[in-house]
Amino acid sequence: MRHVIPVLLYHSVTEEHVRGFERFTVPPSRFAAHLDHLIDDDRVVLPLGRIAEHLRSGTSLPEGAVAITFDDGLADFAQHAWPLLKGRGLPATLYAVAGYLGDRSRWLDGAAADTQMLTADQLSDLASDGVEIGAHTMTHPQLDLLPRARARREIAESKEVLEQVLGRPVTTFAYPHGHHTAAVKDLVAEAGYTSAAAVRNMLSHDRDDVYAIARWTITDTTTTADLGRLLQGKGARPAPRRQLMRTRAGRQVRRLRHRTEATR
Repeated sequence: MRHVIPVLLYHSVTEEHVRGFERFTVPPSRFAAHLDHLIDDDRVVLPLGRIAEHLRSGTSLPEGAVAITFDDGLADFAQHAWPLLKGRGLPATLYAVAGYLGDRSRWLDGAAADTQMLTADQLSDLASDGVEIGAHTMTHPQLDLLPRARARREIAESKEVLEQVLGRPVTTFAYPHGHHTAAVKDLVAEAGYTSAAAVRNMLSHDRDDVYAIARWTITDTTTTADLGRLLQGKGARPAPRRQLMRTRAGRQVRRLRHRTEATR
């Protein structure tokens, strides 16, 4: 029987709701309620690196292990999310888009593209304070649609930039939008990462792929009750080792759209 390991994926914790990014924005009060539920449910929150180590070597994990991850590296992580985590003694893993540190979230559309990113100094301070930092490419592209050489640069250069900023190794990676293929996973391993996080909206487990660790996206509608059901495995299932047919079909649709837009 698989040992289920819920890995939660957040993006933004703030009271501000930016048009076009509302779905990925959780108010601080609700985020605090989520954290308190984890504590009340006797969950043991771990950095993703601990879970990856478990997947690679079979090292044991505490009963009730769960991970909290954040994608993108938006400035509100330092302002709202980390103080709530740190105040409760809970760790987190933050995946930063290395090419936009100190800039805006330019890969997004409309008003959301003007969201402030963490600066290099803020990211370094967070790492010193105990946040596990991972790479999330340079510019947040759909890696599975890129030419191999460009995908390699996005993956490798983000590692190099973050390691220069932090002065320490960066060993974990997250695919933008969760999109990846076997070839993209190979590039991640080739760049020297020892783990990578996907999305999949399923539950990770002790036989999960260390280069495609399943995560569940927390949205603006995720209540504490919803989180409780997720932790119990209700409405979510363990991720299969292979990508689902609908994932591969969706890639074909995105590839066609990408080619159409490129010819305009």
